[in-house]
Amino acid sequence: MALRSFSFGRVRPTVSSRRSSVAARAPLTVVASASVADLNAKFAIPGSVEFKEGKSGSTMVVLKHACGASAEMYLYGACVTSWKQPSGDEVLYVRPDAVFDKSKPISGGVPHCFPQFGPGAMQQHGFARNLDWAVSTTSADPNPDDKDPSVEVVLTESDYTLKMWPHKFKAVYTVSLHGEQLVCQLRVINTDDKPFDFTAALHTYIEVLAIEKAKVTGLKGLTYLCKAKDPKTPETKKEDRDEVTFTGYTDSVYLNSPSHVELEVGTGAAVALDSSGWEDTVVWNPHLTMKDCYQHFCCVENAKFGKAATVAPGESWTATVTMSVVDVTK
Repeated sequence: MALRSFSFGRVRPTVSSRRSSVAARAPLTVVASASVADLNAKFAIPGSVEFKEGKSGSTMVVLKHACGASAEMYLYGACVTSWKQPSGDEVLYVRPDAVFDKSKPISGGVPHCFPQFGPGAMQQHGFARNLDWAVSTTSADPNPDDKDPSVEVVLTESDYTLKMWPHKFKAVYTVSLHGEQLVCQLRVINTDDKPFDFTAALHTYIEVLAIEKAKVTGLKGLTYLCKAKDPKTPETKKEDRDEVTFTGYTDSVYLNSPSHVELEVGTGAAVALDSSGWEDTVVWNPHLTMKDCYQHFCCVENAKFGKAATVAPGESWTATVTMSVVDVTK
């Protein structure tokens, strides 16, 4: 069910109540391929952070805020698959063809595109969305009446990734609930002895009441790459609409987009995306190529695509998006 409640999150400073597999001054270690019981023993925070067996036996982490908001993320692909408001309304969308047995990336929620967005030299959207990420820390605000839960996961190079992308790296992904808001931060660290380039995106699926009622605002006047006809050789266009609506297949990358973009979902509510570090915005709906589900979601994605990120050895790149539900009827 698409959003029917209007709620406004509160961003508060984090973090105390912290669980980690290492002491404060020890080198960072991570826990990969651990059992749910082991993860809970090392990282669970009662009432705030819990690890569970999800669909097809895949491990997921559940964040719960005292206000009633919640989020779920699978460690496979570090894919956030649920973000609910205190009312119980789901904000994100997972496609009916999604599988959770690790045979392919999870189709829906907030999948990763790294170190390549779209088609290119390696597999579509890179490798980050079809690998297990390792848990490094969890945390929650110490205020017992208003805890802000958070989980940090890490992905590093392996023989599998080096065959596609010959670079050593550490990707650190932090997912938090700040009140009713969902906050996702990606940091990419170059642990190699040479610089590297990459493109990336958070491929966010947002549930809408009906695609013909959905509207994206904040993009007027921008140059965009229309990938609908050919994603490898997109057309360059300029957006002249106050509201981007959907009447057919849509796959557009808006370059140098503003930090604030909204998707009206058709119920009087909108999902606001406030970002830093992400320079572009992607708007996608598959229309009749996915007849059974296209009417129920729209992807509004934060991306780094128009100009690839370049990271020198020992340096890092960071991007954050804060998602909120807002009332657009006032």
